[in-house]
Amino acid sequence: MIENFVKFQNIRILMSLFAACITTLVIPCKTVAQNPPESTVFPDQQPETLLQKVCDTLSSKPAFTVDVDITYDNVLDSGEKVQYGAFQQILVKRPNQLRAYYTGDQRNTSFYYDGKNFTQFSKKLNLYVIKPAPSTIDATVAAIEEKYDIDIPLANLFISNPCKEIIPKIEKSLYVGYDMVNRVPNYHFLFTESNRNFQLWISDDDEPLLQKIVITYKDLPGAPQYTAILSNWNFKPQIPTDAFNFTPPLGAGKIEFLPKVK
Repeated sequence: MIENFVKFQNIRILMSLFAACITTLVIPCKTVAQNPPESTVFPDQQPETLLQKVCDTLSSKPAFTVDVDITYDNVLDSGEKVQYGAFQQILVKRPNQLRAYYTGDQRNTSFYYDGKNFTQFSKKLNLYVIKPAPSTIDATVAAIEEKYDIDIPLANLFISNPCKEIIPKIEKSLYVGYDMVNRVPNYHFLFTESNRNFQLWISDDDEPLLQKIVITYKDLPGAPQYTAILSNWNFKPQIPTDAFNFTPPLGAGKIEFLPKVK
C-alpha cells in the first residue's frame, strides 16, 4: 500500500509539473533575476566609445532618412500599464532642413523645418502652428522646446552632436550580448543614468548605427518604457525640392499652439 501511495504521489508531482509547463506557454513563470549570459562575440571598444562612434557617424552625414517603429507605456491611475504604438518617418538635410511624420495611437503629427520657419501640423485636428525658427536644426530643436513646449520624438538623432547631452550623464554601462533586432545580431548595451536606464542595440559595422532603443524611466510611477526600432537607414536619399515645405490642407486652421498630448 505504501508503494502504491508513493507511485500515486509521484504521478501527482509529474502531472503538476506538466501543467506548469503548459501554463508557461501562455503565462511565463517568474524567474530569479540573473546577470545576462556571457556572449561569445565582443565589441572591440568600450560601450561609451562605440556610442560616440554612432553619434560621429550620424553627425558626418549631410542627409539621411530613417523609419522608426515605436511602442511606449502609459501607466494608469490604477498602476496598470497599457501600451501604445506609433510609426515615424524622419528626413534630415543638414544644416537647416528637417521633416518628421509621426503617426500613432495618441497623435498624428507632422513637423517641418525649412531653414526659416518651423511648422507643426495635426492631421487629426486639421490644425497647424507656424513659428519663426533659427538658422540651424540644433538651434531650432532647442528653441521650439524652450519657447513653445514642442518636442519632436527622437530629436537627438537630428542634432549635430547627438551624444553631447547623453554620454556625460551615464553612470555605468554593461555589455549585454550579441543580440537580435529584425533578425540581425547587434551589440546590445545597457546604460544607467540617475533617473533612467536605456538599452541600445548597435550594428556591427564599420559605421555603426542604432537599430533599437529601449528607455526605462525609473523615476516615474510604474517605470514605463519607450521602445524604438530603427530601420531603412538611407544616407543618399532623393530629396524633392519641396520636401520641407508645408502646404496647409483644405480647411486646415492656423492657431498659436496645438494642444499638448498627455
